[in-house]
Amino acid sequence: MRTGIEEFTDDVSSKAMEGVMTLAESPSRVKSLLTNQMDEALARHDNQMVNQLLDNAMAHHLLGPQAPSIIRSAAQQQAKRQLREAIDSGDPKRLKGSLVAAKRLNATDLPEFQEAVAKYKEVRKLPLGWDVSLMVLHREGARMVAKLELEDPNVRARFQRLLDLTHRKVYTRDRMGEPVPERLQLLTVSSVTNDESWAQYVARREAVRREIDSDKTDWCSYDVDTVARSSGDEALDALGESAESIAFAMADDFATPLMGEVNEVFLFHGTTESAAEKIKTHDFRINLAGSNAGTLYGRGIYLAENATKSDEYTHPGPNGVRHLLLCRVTLGRVFYSNTKETEPRKCEDACLKGKFHSILGDRKACRGTFREFVVFDEEQIYTNYILTYRRQ
Repeated sequence: MRTGIEEFTDDVSSKAMEGVMTLAESPSRVKSLLTNQMDEALARHDNQMVNQLLDNAMAHHLLGPQAPSIIRSAAQQQAKRQLREAIDSGDPKRLKGSLVAAKRLNATDLPEFQEAVAKYKEVRKLPLGWDVSLMVLHREGARMVAKLELEDPNVRARFQRLLDLTHRKVYTRDRMGEPVPERLQLLTVSSVTNDESWAQYVARREAVRREIDSDKTDWCSYDVDTVARSSGDEALDALGESAESIAFAMADDFATPLMGEVNEVFLFHGTTESAAEKIKTHDFRINLAGSNAGTLYGRGIYLAENATKSDEYTHPGPNGVRHLLLCRVTLGRVFYSNTKETEPRKCEDACLKGKFHSILGDRKACRGTFREFVVFDEEQIYTNYILTYRRQ
């Protein structure tokens, strides 16, 4: 004997396939069938059928604010159950899945949703400053990644200040004959939160810390311009706060201070518009193989303390808009090189086979240009901010 619920499923699918339901008739007909059969499924405590009916409601866009009350109630019950089970399990995968499911069921206003958010941040050791609710609500693609534009004028002024403090009008052959800009004029700043990339970064940072703790030889702390107390230009320094103060503020935004014991710093990386856009919906990784800066110190990821240097590897989009990444980087034990002639394989081996974690190629010392920082393990880099700007 067939139940009314089975008849509902067959009725909706068969009529849709046959084209019997018109655009005008379909919504009211489906809503009526869903309401009646959901009432029956709930009365029978048929959890499997409740979920099937919710799937049908979702497919017909009937889970929003205008959904029938019984559909909304069923959605909230299912979301509440999933969230509670995930919270009790403490499993990050189940927590993430329950949060995403609650979003799809339009049930993010439940107290259990915020409780699950807090539990997820705890077990994944995410920065306290991250808005995981926002990451869930604005989730795109397969990962919980959010890119939030920072519109506060005071915050944007800080990033412009950092660009100014780290600007050096020095020409290198990587500019391919183009002039060095007088200034980089900031347009927008977006903060990036990517739970999986952050977890991998934190795990790698901790591994580096333990390696250094167990063997202090060849360890040295390095200062970089993005975290400097002075730019060396008294007139410029007198105009506002220091790069050090700005870096501390950026770290505070994530409620996670920079770890000096592993040479954790902020560094720039020039990129393209398409690569910057991928950060929002993908587990973005800065490409290896030195595609942006040659392979002078090996086939690694090249970063800079001066925005001017990273600007050399950007490409203009419409209206001359360019993109810089401002990354949080664990340099760890640094292999220092200040010779004009370099040995790429030796640099690679120092990190890939030896005890070092990064390369500092000091072209400023030997050529009067810039210092370049090279990392061979992409998990030592977390893309923190995306900056758009124009050359002036």
